[in-house]
Amino acid sequence: MTFAIRFLALALALAAATLGAGCTLSATGAQAQTTYRLLAAPVVVPANAQPVVIRLLAVGAAPGLGGTAMLYSAQPGQIEPYRDSRWVAPPADLIRAAIAQTLSRQSWVSAVEQATPLAPADWTLHCELVRLEHDVFADHGVVHLDMTCQLVQAIPRRVFAHWHVDAQQVLGVNDAAHYAQAAQSLLQRAVAQIVTEVARAVVHGVAS
Repeated sequence: MTFAIRFLALALALAAATLGAGCTLSATGAQAQTTYRLLAAPVVVPANAQPVVIRLLAVGAAPGLGGTAMLYSAQPGQIEPYRDSRWVAPPADLIRAAIAQTLSRQSWVSAVEQATPLAPADWTLHCELVRLEHDVFADHGVVHLDMTCQLVQAIPRRVFAHWHVDAQQVLGVNDAAHYAQAAQSLLQRAVAQIVTEVARAVVHGVAS
């Protein structure tokens, strides 16, 4: 009798373990992540100026924007991450890379320094990501990209310019894929504005 009870208990334990393993595999499969990235803008801004060295500082991130979560808001004041979608890197890092690549394409930029300074920089650019999120409504969505930037001239040492990038795009479909597409479009517009502002400052800074 005792052997029979022990055998039944062992069989039940093995069955429970098998079911548990099946649940674990199913849950793992359900958690597959789709990753999205933000790319550099194909922007070229002409400027009548000698090539300059620009130091690009790390893009700051407002609280809550330091990770790879793709954030959406279905209720005012509440932010949630998409469960199965994320950015390939923190948005601030992706934005910095996009700004650096776009600046490096300009004929009036001789170098863009991001890590170890290789030469004295003529200008220093710092931007901060204030907002990147997807507001979800019943019949549409809105993606917001909000940034601030400051441009510092080396000689004379001064804050030469600062500006605010505040852009939004309406979505007809509320999902992570359309959110990523809208964010890419907004970033291209933002980077174009940033490069235009830097070009204007480089031309006017030399003239002054």
